[in-house]
Amino acid sequence: MSAAGSAASARAAAAIELPGPDVPDPMAVPARRWAILGTGWIAARFVESLQQHTAQRVVAVGSRSLRRAEEFAREHGIERAFGSYEELVAADVDVVYVATGHLDHLAHATLAIEAGRAVLVEKPMTPRLDDTRSLVALARARGVFAMEAVWTLALPRYSVVRRVLESGMLGDIVEAYANLGERLVDHRRAMDPAQGGGAMNDIGSYALMFANEAIRGLEVLAAHGERHRAGDGGEHGAVGAFHALLGDGSGRIATVSASMLADTPTTAFIAGTEATLRLDGPFYQPGPVVVRFHAGASAGRELRWDGEALGHTQLFWEALEVARCLDAGLTESPLRPLDRTLETVALMERARELMGDPLPR
Repeated sequence: MSAAGSAASARAAAAIELPGPDVPDPMAVPARRWAILGTGWIAARFVESLQQHTAQRVVAVGSRSLRRAEEFAREHGIERAFGSYEELVAADVDVVYVATGHLDHLAHATLAIEAGRAVLVEKPMTPRLDDTRSLVALARARGVFAMEAVWTLALPRYSVVRRVLESGMLGDIVEAYANLGERLVDHRRAMDPAQGGGAMNDIGSYALMFANEAIRGLEVLAAHGERHRAGDGGEHGAVGAFHALLGDGSGRIATVSASMLADTPTTAFIAGTEATLRLDGPFYQPGPVVVRFHAGASAGRELRWDGEALGHTQLFWEALEVARCLDAGLTESPLRPLDRTLETVALMERARELMGDPLPR
């Protein structure tokens, strides 16, 4: 290559930049009236996030216990409290956020959809593929908006990831990896298999979601899990950690792991023929995006988008996506279509089968 050609190539390489996020102004998204079904930790963080960062209105909360609903309402300045979920979904609201236990999602989301309420259902939408199919079919038959609450995909960080993938900057994708580990051995519900606890539902769904977003058409090739045996858990304890290998039949692979037995780096990457995109931990929360080139004129160059690590204060982005879709007359979100939810639940179910981790009946 001539000196002039080399200089032009260097200038072209230097001109490459990471795209910024394409997200709405949180205060500009039209407000919807939200009802909160469930009063646990994630419900509280969700309400706080909406109230602090958006114009969305949380107007009602429901619990099986009127006393608990009233306490939650007082704590968060919510107007109405209901002692039954049936009363809650019958209230004058636009959207119901389902934040109860994994095994209760089907029944509670069904209540809301049958009442004609749009639903945002905590992940996993349900842990069972057949139940998730039933919920999706009901929402589609009723023409009611439904979305799985994978807040990760609505974050500005993941808007950058999507735009990088769409640009072709990475070249052909060949591999993806995601790891998530948080020591939760003292969390009674999360470690209780009778309540659907264990590494798969509580945190593994994030890792499998990431792999499925990076490489479509994946199947689980192998999976292995280890049960937590501390105390009186013995062989009946929850599967506290697992690893899974996935492939798409065309040479592309993904490796995922999740652990509630130890803290891990919780990082992720998507590797292509031209460059690798890296998400420092925790990969499923707000944070930076780094792309490093290993081929072409930009080989060795690293680009970075600096998103702040703001944790669960940013749950509001998924609520904005719901409000935006409702304003546009959509019944599914393009960020998390229901078919994509079904794909992830299918991967979770197959991995569970391979590692001998059945859900309670």
